[in-house]
Amino acid sequence: MVHYPYYRALAAARTLGIDYDIKNRYGTGDYLAYIAIHGGAIEPPTSQLAAYCAGSTGAYYLFEGLSDLTAETLALPATSFDEPFCQVNVGNATRAISFRGVPDQREREEVVYVSGVDDVLVALLVRELEAAGFVTDTPPLRFEGSDPQNIVNRTKLHAGVQLDLSRSLRQSFYAGGDLSLLSVTSAANRQPAFFEFCEAVKRAAAQVPLSVEPEESTPLPAGAAIRDASVSTAMRTPFAIDYSGAVASTTDPREQLVDRVHALVGTLPGERVMRATYGVPTSAALFAVDAEVAHDQLERAVLEAVATWEPSAVVSAVVADVRSELGIVNVNVQVSRADVPGAEQDTTRTVGVLVGGSVVATGE
Repeated sequence: MVHYPYYRALAAARTLGIDYDIKNRYGTGDYLAYIAIHGGAIEPPTSQLAAYCAGSTGAYYLFEGLSDLTAETLALPATSFDEPFCQVNVGNATRAISFRGVPDQREREEVVYVSGVDDVLVALLVRELEAAGFVTDTPPLRFEGSDPQNIVNRTKLHAGVQLDLSRSLRQSFYAGGDLSLLSVTSAANRQPAFFEFCEAVKRAAAQVPLSVEPEESTPLPAGAAIRDASVSTAMRTPFAIDYSGAVASTTDPREQLVDRVHALVGTLPGERVMRATYGVPTSAALFAVDAEVAHDQLERAVLEAVATWEPSAVVSAVVADVRSELGIVNVNVQVSRADVPGAEQDTTRTVGVLVGGSVVATGE
């Protein structure tokens, strides 16, 4: 049976939307992220636990197997889990809780193993879960969540918590103990234990501070790299692989802003289902009366979109090159940060967008 060591290998062999799915919602400000890296049919019902705890507004990430037959092969190791959306979400979170499913170590043992670098949250989770009537334990070494490379520990505090739920415990969450994908995706099958478990987790999460202050930061594990906890990490746009073979990312606020405008101008309204008005209608310029009208239309559209979606950006120039015969609109947008005095003179970059083609960035 094939097992994939990291996401790039899995993505090359499997098909998103057929073999697996990714669901992701970022938080805002300082936040706690609930994640299930072995969700769906891989280790049910970890997706449902993470999503329920996050509620309608909280941050969560789900990597879900879509077939009971292939689920086992999709379980990427937590210590090398490098799916880009998860890396960015957890990297921007102050704290994180990871839900995983494990086999029973003893027959019909309903237990949750609690581990991780976030000692404060570990203690709170143990207290709240036990108060709710659940059995907690320290995990066997192979379930240990305290490895600094575990995705759950790659937060701003370099600390998270991993909850490994035994199969018998997970079966108690559903009618008839049915953990099939069909069963766990139906909320009607949830038993009281499911809700009691989630509410205990949420109570514990509500008691930890999320603001990053030096005096309350969790001590770094031995050998962990030190970085400024106030700096957010963002995946580069367009998607790229850096020199080391990892997903390209940046902590530079200016680069992040340019990348966001890059994505905004390169998106047509309607392409993002959850944000139907996000984007710039660049393709409409192909049907303008002439090049001058097309340029004016695009300039207004870019300015309006940036003002709506990226108010922290300064647009110092918009230059459009419309090639109707080729069906291409090339839009050069010079942007900079509004919070940096004089930035429009010395920190701009030109972003080019080819409708129906690629998105490129040139110049500084």
